[in-house]
Amino acid sequence: MEKQISSEKTVLEIPRRLVDKRLDVAVFDLLQKKLPTRSLSRGSITRLINERKISLNGRETIPDHLVKLHDTAEVSTQDLFTPAPILEPQEDIDIPILYEDEVIIVINKPEGIQIHPARRGINMKTIAHWIITKYPKLRGIGEDPLRPGIVHRLDRETSGVLVIAKTEASFKSLKELFQKRAMEKTYIALVYGHMEALEGQINKPLIRHSGELKRFAVETQYVPEGAREALTLYRVIARYAEFDLLSVTPKTGRTHQIRVHLASLGNPIVGDKLYTSKSLQRGDKFFSQRQLLHAFRLKFDLFSKKYTFGAPLPPDFQSVLKDIDPVRHQGRDSTFFQSEATGAKGPSSPIKGKAKVISNGVDETSKTVYDSEALKSLLVE
Repeated sequence: MEKQISSEKTVLEIPRRLVDKRLDVAVFDLLQKKLPTRSLSRGSITRLINERKISLNGRETIPDHLVKLHDTAEVSTQDLFTPAPILEPQEDIDIPILYEDEVIIVINKPEGIQIHPARRGINMKTIAHWIITKYPKLRGIGEDPLRPGIVHRLDRETSGVLVIAKTEASFKSLKELFQKRAMEKTYIALVYGHMEALEGQINKPLIRHSGELKRFAVETQYVPEGAREALTLYRVIARYAEFDLLSVTPKTGRTHQIRVHLASLGNPIVGDKLYTSKSLQRGDKFFSQRQLLHAFRLKFDLFSKKYTFGAPLPPDFQSVLKDIDPVRHQGRDSTFFQSEATGAKGPSSPIKGKAKVISNGVDETSKTVYDSEALKSLLVE
């Protein structure tokens, strides 16, 4: 049901058939039926929600909010049919390419650059600008002209592997892989303190923070309306005196999922200004200017081909690790984790008091332990 309240705004009422659908999906569905002759994309609806141009029950919200019966979405018709800004080429953006074929491009995204601009920041330097500069034929690939070929995101301060679609067919297939959780993603994160277990899972629903739209929070006591399931697996690669280096695998793809989940355990990512207390930031001499989260590996099957891509830790991340423990990175510490499953045990450290093999998952005395082979694979001298 639609109620025209002015020449510039329309209120869409959620019918029963769209209950528990995402807001952007529901609005797109209703507008397609109301305006069948107009060209709309779900991406444009998503963008307008993110830009606070579409509200739900009079309040700002997010595209993946699940709507209920008789909820009302207010849409600005003027914004809806305002042409999206056009991305202009920018020649001074340097992005390392890890792989390219006829259907995909895989890049090693540097930290400090956003994936795509908002309308208000159309002239900022982003991955989207780099795409249309180097690959002008990719304009129009995907659902949003501001995100040509882009099927997933990394936060501005997160570095690492990012895949880009070169064709409409690969865009749709990659998007489906992400939706079906068929992408195997591995991140590396440096966190404050020591994890309670050497490996484990964090199964806590996420919800938009009630006081800050940019933040998310976990819910453990009950699952309120609008909360989304979120599952993260982790394993400790290295243990330092005051930090743990983790291999992290998100099984769901929620915004800020890894950051929120680790912070919820009391182990926020080093450099994460949004989810780390001010006192912890001020007291850490190794505190990074950006969050030390890196998209290390991406594995998937596409068009009957198996793809695996990896990106080594960037220099700034490696520099922090060397500052924390320079001895290890001279190659003199060869401690391995104790594996309870296989009984395997690595050699003890030649540096007394510096490292110790963990036994039965508990380490009461040592300051530094790590899986040397896993750590070695991250480092590029």
